[in-house]
Amino acid sequence: MGLTVIDLDIKNLPLEDFMKAMGFEPVNRNGNLLTYESPYSSNGNIVVDTSANGWYDTRQPNKLYGGIYDLAYEIIGSANKSELNLFIASEMKKVREVNMYGVTANGKDAAGNIVV
Repeated sequence: MGLTVIDLDIKNLPLEDFMKAMGFEPVNRNGNLLTYESPYSSNGNIVVDTSANGWYDTRQPNKLYGGIYDLAYEIIGSANKSELNLFIASEMKKVREVNMYGVTANGKDAAGNIVV
């Protein structure tokens, strides 16, 4: 148990890179709009807007869901930021180097699992 630091700018990570890391390639490209099979549903698609780095589900095209954390939430079903960070970093490690390391304070582990 302890503090785990992830050396990755997750908040600004391009959704296109995240989708590629998970093994998804666009099924359609229209300028800055990339359509993918849904990573969290067996039917439907999502559209990633690369200029806004946002996405939406084609079943609700008027709603821009947001960024990478919103997409990761839909995939793993957890709103816990530490779990989301670990999931995203683990997926990104498949396509690029991502450093993760534990940190202690005064030689003692933290009282719980925290990922930053």
